[in-house]
Amino acid sequence: MKIFRYLVLLLGLFALGTSVFIATQKPNYSVTRSLVIKNPRSVVFDYVDNYRNWETFAAWILEQNGTNFDYPGNASGKGAEVHWSGDRNGSLKTIGYKTQTTLYQVMEEAGNTTIFHWQFKDTLGGTKVTYRIQGKLDFKSKAAAFFKGGVQSTMAALYERTLTNLSKTLDKEINTFSINVGEAVNRPRIMCLKQYARCSEKEVTRTIKSLLPRMQLFFKRNKIAASGKPFIVYHQFDRVQHEVALSVCMPVRDSIHIMEGSDITFLVYPPHKALKVTLKGDYSHTQKAWQKGFNFIYAKKWLRITHLNITEVYRKSMAETPHPSQWETDVYIPVQPLTLQRERPVVKDSTATQTTNQSIPEEN
Repeated sequence: MKIFRYLVLLLGLFALGTSVFIATQKPNYSVTRSLVIKNPRSVVFDYVDNYRNWETFAAWILEQNGTNFDYPGNASGKGAEVHWSGDRNGSLKTIGYKTQTTLYQVMEEAGNTTIFHWQFKDTLGGTKVTYRIQGKLDFKSKAAAFFKGGVQSTMAALYERTLTNLSKTLDKEINTFSINVGEAVNRPRIMCLKQYARCSEKEVTRTIKSLLPRMQLFFKRNKIAASGKPFIVYHQFDRVQHEVALSVCMPVRDSIHIMEGSDITFLVYPPHKALKVTLKGDYSHTQKAWQKGFNFIYAKKWLRITHLNITEVYRKSMAETPHPSQWETDVYIPVQPLTLQRERPVVKDSTATQTTNQSIPEEN
C-alpha cells in the first residue's frame, strides 16, 4: 500500500514538474524551411495563392477529420480568405501579396495566431520555395508539442510535410492531363452575365482562377440561378503589348438588368458551329488544347470563323473539386466544316489559319 502511495506521489510530482516546465517554455516559435519544386514559378505561386488548393497539401488540414471549408470572398489574391470548422475551427487570410514572388498570410486557430511568409524564386530545375512560419502557442498546444519532441521540432516537421505534400501534389495534379479532339457541334444562343478583364499573357490562368469564384459568389449573393456551367470568352490577343482581353461568364435563362457602374454586364453570345476540344486537367494546359484544335482544323482544311470568339466551358472546375487533374474544360473554336464550305462558298480570310496570333474583335 505504501509503495502505491509513493508511486502516486511520484507521478503527481512528475506531472507537476512537467506542467511547470511546459508553462515556463517560450510560447513563440519561428521555423524556416525551403524546398526546390520541379515546376515553373508561375505554376507554383498560383497553386499556393489559391486557398481552394490547400486542402490538397497543407499538412495540418490533411491531418484533420470531418473539416468543412468555406470561402466567403476571393480564394486567391490579396484579401483572400478561407474559414474551416469541425474538430478545429480557424481561418486563414492573405494580408500581403506580390505577384509570383511573395505571400504574407495570417492564420487564427484555437486562440493561436500564426504568420506565414512564402517566397518563390526561379532556380535551376524549378522553383525554390521558402516557407517561414512564426507563431505563438497556448499551454495546451505547448503540452502536445512537448510530448512529440518540442515546439520547434514539432512545428518544423509539420511544415516540412506541407512543402513535401506541395511538391508531390503539383507533380501529380498539374502534370496529369489529357486532351481529346472531338467534332464540330452546334453551339446554341447563350445569354449570360460577364465580367471583363484585361491581363498579361502570363496572368491568364491566375486571372481566371481569381475571377471565376468571384462571379459564382455574385450569383449566390444575388440569388441568381445559373442555367449552365461557367465559361470564358476570349475577345482579343494583343501580341504587341502581350495582353489578353477575356470575360468570365455565367449563363442565365432570361435577360437581366445590371445596375450602372457594375463591372458585371449582360451579354448574348450568338449560335454557331464550333470544333469541340476537351481538356481534362489544370488550366495551364489550355493552350495545348487550343493548338491541337487548330492543327485538326488545318488538317481537315476547315475554315476558322474569326469574327466569333473562342470559348472555354468549365464542366468540372475548382468549385466541384480542389484537384486540378480532375477538372474538365471544353474548348469551342468557331469553324465552318469543309462540307458546309462546298454548299455555301465563302471568302477565306488570309489570317484564318493563324493560331494564337489571331486578333479577335473586342465584342460580338
